[in-house]
Amino acid sequence: MLDIMDSSVLLINMPAILIANGLGIWLMVTILFSRRKRLKRLPLDGKIFYWMCRICLILCLLETLGFALDGKDFVGARPILLGINTLLISLDCLLVYLWVCYVDFKLFASKQRMKKIYSLIAIPAGILCLLSVMNLFVDIFFSFGPDNNYQRQPLLLLVYVVTYGYMTYGAVLAYYYRKRMDQYLFMPVIALLIPIYLGSVIQLCVYGISMIWPSTALGLTLLYLNLQHEESFLDPLTGLYNRNYLLHCMDHMTKQSQKGKQITGIMLDINYFKRINDTYGHLKGDRILREVGRILIRAADRDAVVARYGGDEFIIILEEAKRERVGRIRESIRRQLEEYHASSEEVIPISLSVGIAELEKLDVYKFFQEMDRSMYDEKRSYYLSQESQRQ
Repeated sequence: MLDIMDSSVLLINMPAILIANGLGIWLMVTILFSRRKRLKRLPLDGKIFYWMCRICLILCLLETLGFALDGKDFVGARPILLGINTLLISLDCLLVYLWVCYVDFKLFASKQRMKKIYSLIAIPAGILCLLSVMNLFVDIFFSFGPDNNYQRQPLLLLVYVVTYGYMTYGAVLAYYYRKRMDQYLFMPVIALLIPIYLGSVIQLCVYGISMIWPSTALGLTLLYLNLQHEESFLDPLTGLYNRNYLLHCMDHMTKQSQKGKQITGIMLDINYFKRINDTYGHLKGDRILREVGRILIRAADRDAVVARYGGDEFIIILEEAKRERVGRIRESIRRQLEEYHASSEEVIPISLSVGIAELEKLDVYKFFQEMDRSMYDEKRSYYLSQESQRQ
């Protein structure tokens, strides 16, 4: 939203406006340029993120142009200013709507869900876009005085309400579903939202300065940096934590163990996984790995660390896990495997061998070694039983 009161204020603050929006433009251009070095085929959430960056770049440019032309009197000045401010409101609505879509797809990874739900969620943004176009003919959100100075109308508050509503909805959605059944999300939405909230409040209260879109650019940059950090800790195939994160969090777990807290590790390995790859192909093998990852996330508690340790091995780390809790998780895994095998779709048989160890009185190396030993004891027993059944 463009907030300019009079040209005298504008002249005083124009250098600051150029610096602020220039910074936002530079940040967005840097992120968009970095995409050229990445894979061209992006998942939907990646495409949405880069579209948010493009829109933010355009908004920084438009707002700078709007400030520069405010109060100017030349042929065509008023239509240009009306068009700029109409675009500012419309693109603002589109940006926050895309933000909610981005969070939702990061959480649920479902295009079907987005098609079903987000046509309805788009209604407030669509109404504001329509009203902003009508503002070209009737003063609804803003107007221009005789000297082409920007003037707010009372209904402009509705734009702020809808904008904050979308941002808050995205934040609540991310917080409530921050650990989905089938993948992790440790995207800090606060890193994106705090700069935007602060910038918009300052610009709402103080005329003649530019804060919203540079703040948005800063928030998107912080989000981008976190996504790079996230990629280093997530397994791209299953969406689980990877070995790097697991080893990283063991420092914390070791300290908790030294304080007397019980730390339990569960290692799981897919039986006959090489045979699955050889029989059905590696693409089906990858599908099995993803399915096991989803099963483990559903079976584990919300505070558990579930990681793909490597190959077809997975590890669950639990704090303060009594024997009953571990047994409940194992039973949940068994039950979900049964549900998987009973599904109507064509399925590939899956079975898991499990090894359990306690970190107490063990160093990290022996902790993993004990899980591994226990898991292979169960695997040997399983293979022997399979052989005896065939005989």
